[in-house]
Amino acid sequence: MTNDVSFLPNEPEAITTAIAQPERLHTVRSRVANTTDRPSDEIHDQSSRLPFRRLIAAYLCLSIIYFTSSLDINSVALALPVIARDLGAGSSITWTGTAYLMGQAAFQPLYGRLSDIIGRKPVLMLSVGFLVFGDILCANSHTPAWLYACRAISGIGGGGISSIISIIVSDLVSLKDRGKYQGMLNASIGAGSAIGPFLAAALIQKMRIAGISSWRWIFYIPPVLACVSAIASLFFLPLTDVSGSWKAKARQIDWMGLAASLVATICILIPLNLGGTSWAWSSPAVISLMIIGGVAVAVFTIIEKKYARIPLIPLRLFTSKASAILLIQSALYNIVWQVDMYFLPTYLQDVRGFSPLQASALMLPILLFSSVSGIFYDYIYHPGIFLWLFGVCLKMMFSQTTSVGTYLGALLVEGWGIGCVFQPGLVALHAHCPPKDRAVATSTRNLFRMLGSVIGMTIATALQSAVTQAALSDNVPASVLSQVKMGTWRFGTTSWDQDISYARFKGFQAVFAMEIPFMVLCFLGCFGIPSATLGGDDQITERDDHFSLQERN
Repeated sequence: MTNDVSFLPNEPEAITTAIAQPERLHTVRSRVANTTDRPSDEIHDQSSRLPFRRLIAAYLCLSIIYFTSSLDINSVALALPVIARDLGAGSSITWTGTAYLMGQAAFQPLYGRLSDIIGRKPVLMLSVGFLVFGDILCANSHTPAWLYACRAISGIGGGGISSIISIIVSDLVSLKDRGKYQGMLNASIGAGSAIGPFLAAALIQKMRIAGISSWRWIFYIPPVLACVSAIASLFFLPLTDVSGSWKAKARQIDWMGLAASLVATICILIPLNLGGTSWAWSSPAVISLMIIGGVAVAVFTIIEKKYARIPLIPLRLFTSKASAILLIQSALYNIVWQVDMYFLPTYLQDVRGFSPLQASALMLPILLFSSVSGIFYDYIYHPGIFLWLFGVCLKMMFSQTTSVGTYLGALLVEGWGIGCVFQPGLVALHAHCPPKDRAVATSTRNLFRMLGSVIGMTIATALQSAVTQAALSDNVPASVLSQVKMGTWRFGTTSWDQDISYARFKGFQAVFAMEIPFMVLCFLGCFGIPSATLGGDDQITERDDHFSLQERN
């Protein structure tokens, strides 16, 4: 029961009369009920400060969920070649990752605002449910199309988990104290990223386990962990409830904005992924979808500015120079992150000839150091961008004969910079936006990150293909060229392996060089972000007043 009686400002006489005349009490109750069902534009403060032991228990629950989501993403990536052969997917298997990204991006604008309206815990449980349901369907898929559709469902859950956990963390501790506890979440992300490839490599070495194809167990393990962590979260996450009936809450959701954002996301992401491969960039399908997507973006902007009572993405996030730069930076550096996660393991296997387990081991520096270096926040974001840029430049030393020490050193530097950017970047965004906008700022940042991932993969895939084709010798037969183009060529299978390996290396080198300008833009953007004090609870009211004055002006 809520102690909020703000919905009764005009009812004192009616209540007094009802007390004196009990027969009129039903009428007053009906009027009060009707009033509480009216949608409100107010965003409820869901901050919750817990005793230390309960706070640690809550963080552990969130860490297990984050670990499960990270494990799911990174284990599936390594198993794609095996899955492709089993399902006969061929080069279309890349749609497994694309479908996941599209599922993540499609509903990103909704997560933050939905959690404002109905509460954090229901959205978290819903997201975990989508991940569990999608993974179980993936484990039982028998056609590529079925796998891709189910992977999109998992992506909806994974996108919700990454957003809502970041939002819950901002509710549990102040910006000033967040670095003390962030280590657990960072460690869980790093553990999932590091263990996922090793788990997948161990499983795919077995043909069948308990009568089931080994790769299918990769999709069965995350749902088990997710269910256990979800049950624990029901007890150890005593989050603040949002008052009001479900009917009133449903009326608060910006349904028109959600529909426009879905159309925009889908119509833009599909041609970005298929353009230049399945479809020509000049094809009617690509052009028409991009036009529809662009119109949907314009419609979404108009809805959010003029018609939405509680916008999914408040446009004031972009009127502040600091928050706008931070959002753009999140898209730019996620281009580099996504390209690294896909192309680095492939380079280590296809060019250097390392096994999946060896490639996983060489990826540990960038994965683990990106987890442990983000624990400290003060004055670390700007140096983190520089370290990331330096690490990206170090990858230009990679060749066909690079020593293991060079790999470890370069990826360690880049991983350290990544850890100083990802979580601190979110804290910086929260520090430069009103406290009431922190949930939607988080989901908007994740949307920009997902869009950056898709754009980065599109550019990198097209660049690698073009450079590789140009570097191939004219003597290579057409049949072998087809294998290279379809991604089915493996070292040691033809007499032109050295020529193909060199051409593949040139393609990867071009991709690594492509990352540099994006990080340079991120570095230059740092000069437009002023320093912000990470305030504690005693400064929240002062910050609210400051941002309210800015809005009125």
